[in-house]
Formats: sequence, structure tokens, C-alpha cells
Amino acid sequence: MSHRFGELWSVQLGDRDEVRLVVTGDFYHTLYNDNVLTAHVEATDLAHALTAFVVDVGEGRAAMIDRISTVAAVRLKGKVGDLSEAQLDAVRGMLGTIFPIPR
Repeated sequence: MSHRFGELWSVQLGDRDEVRLVVTGDFYHTLYNDNVLTAHVEATDLAHALTAFVVDVGEGRAAMIDRISTVAAVRLKGKVGDLSEAQLDAVRGMLGTIFPIPR
């Protein structure tokens, strides 16, 4: 399965499924094709209560951009959505704030 930055995927974690936002960049994807960096997705009100780094992903859910974990690529079950360009820009900006990379 091919996954890209900014896509929402259903992920099998033990006996439950969760929706996660793929935040893996091309560099990481090239080096670690067996793993995917994902931002946790929760109900919008819960996400806002837990962090300020939140992007609405629709259907009453929001991705918490500062809650990132690695998921084995084989656990990706299927793509369930994409972010708009404005949402992608917001995610990039938040990632840049959390993980500053000198240029």
C-alpha cells in the first residue's frame, strides 16, 4: 500500500482500528519503508483539550500534530481521507514549530 503525507488511514492496532494522519515525509519514507509516522486523531473536543497543535480533519475529528507515533506499514488497512491544501499548510507549520529544522 502506498501512503503519503497528509492522508488519513485506518490502522489496525491490536483488537481495535484507529484513524491516523500520515505525517511521514519523503526522506523518512525512503529510509524506513516498513514504518509510517502518524499523528493521533481523536474527537475534536478531546484533541483541543489535550493540545494546541490541532488540525480539524472532518467528521468531528482532529489530528493532534504533537502526538506522533510510529506504526508498522503492514498495519495500514485503508485510506479514509485526504487533507485540503490549507490543512496541509497548517500541519507543515505546526511540524516546523515542534521540530525546527535549520535551513
